[in-house]
Amino acid sequence: MIKHADPDLEFVFPILTMAFERMRARLAQDEALYPTNLPSQTDRRFGTRGIAVGTVFRDRQELLDLGHHGRRTAGIYGSVDLGAFSVVVSGGYADDRDEGEFIEYTGAGGQDGSGFSGSGIQVEDQDFQHSDNRAMQKSVETKRPIRVFRGPKASPKYAPDAGYRFDGMYIVEKAFYDKGVHGYRVCKFHLRRVPGQPALIKNY
Repeated sequence: MIKHADPDLEFVFPILTMAFERMRARLAQDEALYPTNLPSQTDRRFGTRGIAVGTVFRDRQELLDLGHHGRRTAGIYGSVDLGAFSVVVSGGYADDRDEGEFIEYTGAGGQDGSGFSGSGIQVEDQDFQHSDNRAMQKSVETKRPIRVFRGPKASPKYAPDAGYRFDGMYIVEKAFYDKGVHGYRVCKFHLRRVPGQPALIKNY
């Protein structure tokens, strides 16, 4: 004898299915449960990108072409939503302090001129509305390590003779305002090298 499905269940099942799908769609839009600004595990803008510590690149253009630092002149490469991916320590700001394992890094903006043509003199205040500074600020929250490259004009104790050297991964520990040597407000960031990496190359 063939049993037929309960007609009441045949009527209720599609209604329950539609209600479930509506609930699932609402939950998927809740960023508290499913954040939309988290980097994927395959986002190659983060991490070492397979670069060995101590590797020297010819110039900023080579770093850009290889995707290791996505800005040819700016020192900070990052995303407001995800944080910084890399910085270049090049001696471009008088307020920088480089102690090797620890760096006090000056934010972007407010200099006379821009890129390689500027004088390096601060002529106005910096702020955290600048997208590069906001990216670094985000890295304080995420604690995700960033790549650090040193150029030939960085601290004499750690700078390469030529080119730009990958000196490993650093954590951005702190972001704050400070008064710069030229009297203007600057954004500062404390970077500390991740332990367990090959030793830094020192010139003396």
